[in-house]
Amino acid sequence: MAGVDKIKERILEEARSQAESNIKRAEEEAANIIASAKKEADAKKADILEKAKKEALDVKKRLKSVAELEARKKKLQAKQELVEEAFKKTLEKLYSLPDKEYEQIISQMLLNSVESGSEEIIFSSRDKKRLSPNFVEEINKKLIAKGIKGNLSLSDESRDIKGGFVLKSGDIETNSSFEALIRAKREEIEPEVIKALF
Repeated sequence: MAGVDKIKERILEEARSQAESNIKRAEEEAANIIASAKKEADAKKADILEKAKKEALDVKKRLKSVAELEARKKKLQAKQELVEEAFKKTLEKLYSLPDKEYEQIISQMLLNSVESGSEEIIFSSRDKKRLSPNFVEEINKKLIAKGIKGNLSLSDESRDIKGGFVLKSGDIETNSSFEALIRAKREEIEPEVIKALF
């Protein structure tokens, strides 16, 4: 029996040794799997954090660009409003000049605009009352002195203009209202106005 016990003992020992070896190998494999999974998880975590950081920077850049663009738009809008206000104030100053000064400006404008000397002058109803009764007569005298026919006449009709006049020769009308003149010259004048304001 001692021989059987010895065989039995030997088989058990070999089985224990094999089991220990299997357990040790399984533990090593599990440790390797865990280490590999941890390494992979750390790499993914770092990658996700890097992407999140990059996206946050991109969002920040976009928001900054949008804010800067909005600020430029607002600044440009404010400049345009100031320029518009400057032109508006200029027109208001022209309209509110003292009558004598206003009449001199209109007189000079007419003398520079008349071509044949037989045109018809159309004023606003306000200017018809504002200008002296012999205004057209005085202009005609000045035209004759310049060697131009002095047959200007005051039209019965009035125009809805705030200042200046419309010069009519037959079917042709030349709009010399302050609004029209400033509108026509605005593109040319605006850079100087901007320079003066800013």
